[in-house]
Amino acid sequence: MGDARAAATSSPPSRTRARPSARATQGGRLEARRAAFLTAAWAVFEEKGYDGATIDEVIARSGGSRQTLYALFGGKQGLFEALVVEVCETIFRGLAPEALGPQPLEAALSEIGERYLLGVTSRRALSLHRLMISEAARVPKLAERFWRRGPGAARLFLAQFLEARKAEGRIVVADGARAADHFLDMLTGTIRQQCLIGARKPPGRAEARALVASAVTQFLRGAAPRPAGA
Repeated sequence: MGDARAAATSSPPSRTRARPSARATQGGRLEARRAAFLTAAWAVFEEKGYDGATIDEVIARSGGSRQTLYALFGGKQGLFEALVVEVCETIFRGLAPEALGPQPLEAALSEIGERYLLGVTSRRALSLHRLMISEAARVPKLAERFWRRGPGAARLFLAQFLEARKAEGRIVVADGARAADHFLDMLTGTIRQQCLIGARKPPGRAEARALVASAVTQFLRGAAPRPAGA
């Protein structure tokens, strides 16, 4: 009888633990809604340009509400900045200057360079770049935000890494930011221009690796510490 009473009064623990909390469920819905807004915004910006894009069309394509969109992004400008950040963060996701520091310099620069080259020649990054070229003259503040959150953020990432290696005496450069410009421009100066105008297809991983290896070799030759008295 005691066993029967215990079985009747106890509840299956597995069912109780399997239920997600209301907060987790709401967070998942918001994340899904955010992704839907961004997907719709990409399509609208590509078709209409920044100036021609409207919040109404993004809402219609995403199936969301105006209230939710404004709560998540604040408006069209916030949507665009979120797209820029998404592209930039995808390039260097999981990398940090302090984590790369202990690696051999050639290996660290190769990883940074390969991610950057493949990132900026991706379909989405090229589309974003073309959009900015067409809109920058009409919306200069948008161009400033694009640079700060996109290309400028990538250069800052590399500049911090190079300054740390300079402080360790592993490279000799006058300025980390300028050295970062030189290295990244060695990677993309020609190939990205060709991709932007459709003169060639974006590089695959094997070609990108070869291009990066050449750039790393040339960069380190110029930045290598000189023996005393040389």
